[in-house]
Amino acid sequence: MIVLKADQRILVQNSKYSFLTNNYSSGVSSFYVLNASDSAFTVNAFLLLGNFGSEDAEIVQVSAVDSSTGLINLTTTTKRAHSESSKVSVLPYNQIRFFYTTTTTFSYSNPLTGFTELQPSDWFTTYNDESHSSGYGWFAFYNSVTSIYSQPSNALPYAGFGSNTTEDILNSVFSLLSNKELKLITREEALDFISEGYAKIRNKLNLANSEYTASGPTTLSITSGTVEYLLESDFDDLISITSGLDTSDPGAGGNLTKKPIEWISLREAYNYTGDDVRYYIRGKYIGFLPTPTASASYIYRYTKKGSRLSSNTDEVDLPNNGEYIVQDWALYRCFLKFQNLNMAGSYLKSFNDGLNDIIIASVKRDASLPSWGIDSSSMV
Repeated sequence: MIVLKADQRILVQNSKYSFLTNNYSSGVSSFYVLNASDSAFTVNAFLLLGNFGSEDAEIVQVSAVDSSTGLINLTTTTKRAHSESSKVSVLPYNQIRFFYTTTTTFSYSNPLTGFTELQPSDWFTTYNDESHSSGYGWFAFYNSVTSIYSQPSNALPYAGFGSNTTEDILNSVFSLLSNKELKLITREEALDFISEGYAKIRNKLNLANSEYTASGPTTLSITSGTVEYLLESDFDDLISITSGLDTSDPGAGGNLTKKPIEWISLREAYNYTGDDVRYYIRGKYIGFLPTPTASASYIYRYTKKGSRLSSNTDEVDLPNNGEYIVQDWALYRCFLKFQNLNMAGSYLKSFNDGLNDIIIASVKRDASLPSWGIDSSSMV
């Protein structure tokens, strides 16, 4: 049996809210809030009383609003008692629906459930799928009044998430935080921290060993009269570039060979008058001089930046199981936000130590790289 879990706390991020002005017992059909003048407090709007995960939390629907007094009437009576100053948040959705696909492409055509009411007393609304053992689960929130879905969730693989996926790293980060700390860190923030750490590691890795992050051969089509061409979005640094096939080299014995293109600085490029092809890099563009006069195909390789992590199935590609130190960076950034400098410093040290191990592991991959150390004659 597969358990699908939908984190509904995202629904109250950046939502409009107010607070109760009095204590209310269960079974009331109206209450007063501090301020109901915001346009979000409207007829048919859904309100969360309390916080997701609290035992007394519940969702109610508005039947009428008096913005001048803060009086809100409900379509039904409340089920639980609520104390003064309890938070009242406007929800964009009040239901959820789970879906199933065999691939990572989402479709509304195969729902697992009907429209299910959210479970406000928990952080998650869950569904137990007893019909499938492989494939992918999804969920989308739904507003029963407007009949509008939210954007679908990321894919939830039934086979589980690999240890180097963002979902597994996020879960590891959250498991090391207390309930109080979890309230201060959103999933989006944690994902930003993970992406930041991944980018730092990849940048260091590119400096230590370009082989690990090298791209495959990439073809660039040159056209007559065009000097500059857009590079790939993950381009970090050029490793090599050749001008295609060249039969003019007598040393090649008549075989087709590739001719390397030499680099020229931007300062020299403005005054270049030679006939041999030269390339330069300007931001996200690569340029060629002299101006091409015919079509051609150039082949190049480059080191790749770490991609932005956005989906829970995105994978962190690092040597020596490096996904574990991405977690350390995320926790370092979390504890900086908590203003716990001792814990932040501990995780930063763990991150730096792990980064050094990754660099050593990446260098060992290339047997032709020279070794270095302290010469015995320097030991005084």
